[in-house]
Amino acid sequence: MSPTTRLGRSWGRVVSRVGASRRGARRWRHPRRPHPATPPPTPIEVSVVEGVVELRLAAGDRRNVLGRETIDRIEEVVANPPAGARAIVITAEPPDFCAGYDLLEASRVDPSSLIAHEGNFAALRASRLPVVVALSGNVIGGGLELALLGDVRVATPDTRFAIPASRMGLVYSAAGARLVVDAFGESVARSMFLSAATVSCETARALGVVSVVVGREQLRARALAMAHEIASWPQVATSGNRRVLDVVTGRAAWDVAGLREASFAPRGPLAATIQRFVERRARRAGTVPAVPSEPYAASGARGD
Repeated sequence: MSPTTRLGRSWGRVVSRVGASRRGARRWRHPRRPHPATPPPTPIEVSVVEGVVELRLAAGDRRNVLGRETIDRIEEVVANPPAGARAIVITAEPPDFCAGYDLLEASRVDPSSLIAHEGNFAALRASRLPVVVALSGNVIGGGLELALLGDVRVATPDTRFAIPASRMGLVYSAAGARLVVDAFGESVARSMFLSAATVSCETARALGVVSVVVGREQLRARALAMAHEIASWPQVATSGNRRVLDVVTGRAAWDVAGLREASFAPRGPLAATIQRFVERRARRAGTVPAVPSEPYAASGARGD
């Protein structure tokens, strides 16, 4: 063996040892984060601004999966909204709105008590408050149920909708399946359930599942702005119309006649709207409007 070869090998061993030492030092300075055996549930951040309650899924690193504690927290806030609440917005930490039910949690409990349970989101189904949902990335399984329980859905172009029930070996709940059928139509819903088809944002917009499409940077602000606009309108109408729509779509069974009757209350928001209209017309015409002492006091004044 030549001296040159021996020298080269010796130098190679030195370089190798120095490299290993440096790599070890880097590992010491930047240790890897251990993955917890039991990841924490997706937290729900709650904020209230001028009558708008924002519920934010805040576990983007776990794709905002839904466990029992997370669902119960959503239900608790919706069932007992803060004083003065007039609208709800559901947002999520990116990149995904929600990747469905927490399968790690399901592995530790009776999975039928969590995955596609008939009682999930009962408070959202019965809520009197209008709900705006901001969607991006994956909207899957339980996440899709949550999204479809909103009244207005804002999404980003990369939003994808899916129900991989058959692929998972799951027979879905009738309540959850009804939401998908009502939103996407029977044909598309069958494709989603039986062949695990994914629906794009473009298709969802064409089907009317999504109302507005915006960029990721504008998503949260647009959803909040829509909710604030809704919150600025008479609550007797926004709440009543949500419930009437629930009755029409078969989601609930409210007293529709009573809800409508309430909007015609003397000195209520509708009466004030009509009076403002009359006054504007009178000003433009240069006349003085006749103002009844009790709106709708005369027989037949409601025009029913």
